[in-house]
Amino acid sequence: MNLEGLLQGRVAIVAGGGGGGIGAETSRTLARAGAPVAVVDLDAASAKSIRDEIEAAGGRAVAITADVRSSDGVAAIVAETRDAFGRIDVLVNVAGGMHRHASWRPLADWDEASWDRILEINLRYIFLLTRAVIPVMIAQGDGGAIVNITSISGVFGAPNHAAYGAAKAGLIHLTKSLCLEYGEKGIRCNAVSPGAVETAAVADALGGDREMSRTIPLGRAGRPADIARAVLFLASPLSDYVSGQMLLVDGGVSARFPLGIPGG
Repeated sequence: MNLEGLLQGRVAIVAGGGGGGIGAETSRTLARAGAPVAVVDLDAASAKSIRDEIEAAGGRAVAITADVRSSDGVAAIVAETRDAFGRIDVLVNVAGGMHRHASWRPLADWDEASWDRILEINLRYIFLLTRAVIPVMIAQGDGGAIVNITSISGVFGAPNHAAYGAAKAGLIHLTKSLCLEYGEKGIRCNAVSPGAVETAAVADALGGDREMSRTIPLGRAGRPADIARAVLFLASPLSDYVSGQMLLVDGGVSARFPLGIPGG
């Protein structure tokens, strides 16, 4: 797919842009579209690996190792991006998920620290990073685009998803609020809500699961590139009149009538 020039001259930050999943593919995709990319990751090696890959392909990137959960880390991200590229036009908040020490379990089995941790890595850091980036976009005077990666879990209820689902639902609401608060400044804010996506974190759960594939109208789980291309659309001029929206990228799962019906 020819993406060349779509984001020419627009500088992007991808929070959680290292690794091998949606974040890394988003960093690559935005770079192929012409954006200099700040690849932000807590894992320095992951951020540098994606930066090197982008540069080897002829793009521009900087690797930033920072903890998005802290105000100091967020300030460093903004400062290093501006030092490297002079401006910030696109912010993509990918980092999140379930903490490696957490598990899917009923609400009564959650302790306060684990609950707070899930909201911190899926919602609170986005408040911190977005709060730091918005004044930069306003000062530049030509708007900007914010894209938040939420989840189908934030749209539909599911057993044992209370913490994660609540955080992602909160992120969808935050997306809509930002649209209303900063639209007059030319800043658009949208969300992408993936369904099942084959990433390293979920590959074992999805691998060879024919039953799950049969529940997806398109017949397969999503791939990181499917999500990255949706992000590119919402970050680019192709969506200049789109704001406050939540785009489900789920292979058609959410189109299904939830009850059994004759002939269904």
